[in-house]
Amino acid sequence: MTTHVSVALFRRNGQMTFKPPRKEAGDNVTQARKSAARFWRGNIQDPDKLDRIVVVTTAGSVVTVSERNAKSDRSKWVETRMTPRQASGFPHIAACLAELGVDPNRTPPEIPDVLEINGIVYRREI
Repeated sequence: MTTHVSVALFRRNGQMTFKPPRKEAGDNVTQARKSAARFWRGNIQDPDKLDRIVVVTTAGSVVTVSERNAKSDRSKWVETRMTPRQASGFPHIAACLAELGVDPNRTPPEIPDVLEINGIVYRREI
């Protein structure tokens, strides 16, 4: 079972903030997204206004972030893939990485697109 973590961004007194992330049970990302949407819509109370729901999961050295605008019922999930180091730049996603047990400082470096070894140039197909 893949572990998913969700967090909700909401407005409190005009400032964007978030509550501690929560692990989502689900065999796939669709189930985790539905569970997160149900939980966070019922958990944010007045005067706070729910802004976005974020679901984070990791596979190897890739962090997958799924975001949904909470203002519209028909909004679609937008999926973004990034490295743990890039993800640690966002406080709410960094909190999710800590919940998943991912340390951005201990991840291997990214593979370069062009590598030169002994005068031979290797290019990665993108």
